[in-house]
Amino acid sequence: MADVSYSGVAGAKALRITAGKGVAPFTDTVTVEEPLEITVMDVHGHKMNAGIIMRTPVMDDCLAVGFLFTEGIISSYADISSMEGIGSDGVCRSNSISVNLAEDLKIQPDMMPGRRYINSSCGICGKGSIDMVYMRTGRIQRSGIRVSASTIASLPDALWETQGIFSSTGGIHAAGLFTSEGSAVCSAEDVGRHNAVDKVIGYSLMKGRTLDSAILQVSGRAGFEIVEKAAVAGIPIISSISAPSSLAVETCETLGITLLGFVRGRSFNVYSAPERITV
Repeated sequence: MADVSYSGVAGAKALRITAGKGVAPFTDTVTVEEPLEITVMDVHGHKMNAGIIMRTPVMDDCLAVGFLFTEGIISSYADISSMEGIGSDGVCRSNSISVNLAEDLKIQPDMMPGRRYINSSCGICGKGSIDMVYMRTGRIQRSGIRVSASTIASLPDALWETQGIFSSTGGIHAAGLFTSEGSAVCSAEDVGRHNAVDKVIGYSLMKGRTLDSAILQVSGRAGFEIVEKAAVAGIPIISSISAPSSLAVETCETLGITLLGFVRGRSFNVYSAPERITV
């Protein structure tokens, strides 16, 4: 394996075998996957290991902020006084971030989930339920956002245009936030689809943006872990190029989130809260 350039890609020696042509050595470009440990400390010296996340080392600062927010450890970016271990490019080369909380925020016993390992294929599975998410967020009724069907249909291509790592490796997820007119607010790539969502949420928090009129476009399926994060951030519309899960549909119905699936070409499915989509 070649040295990681911290652009999210690395070189890997491989053999290409072609029928009738034999074997040829070459260096392939692959997506980087490395662990990131996030530790939180308050001004009283109380320390918490928030988790170890398998991620692609791009936008680590946004990932840390978004993860702590969607996990309920912080309620806004103002709850963070500083972050240690982050370079000027937002990447943590030591794979360990220390987040110092603001003076008025104290780590409580119920914030101490212990050391957790979060792989790149799913979020913290089985830890929540619809009732728990509803208690945290309530129904999403914070804006009168309406979006045309043609705008929704344009989002996968708009997200694709931002996927530089995928263009090089073909093996990474993406998430993007868009306005009701289809303009890109921000996007992120990661080996974990839930990490990509945390990154765009964290970016928005750091920039002071509200998300009550945003559309979340994701490159993979729409599972419960994606819906949960979007709900905590107050995002009213989730659009996916792939299928939703039954729990994702049920959660969106309960919370009043518009869930769109199989957004490909000129068609898509609406699974909940169709009133936000105009045809």
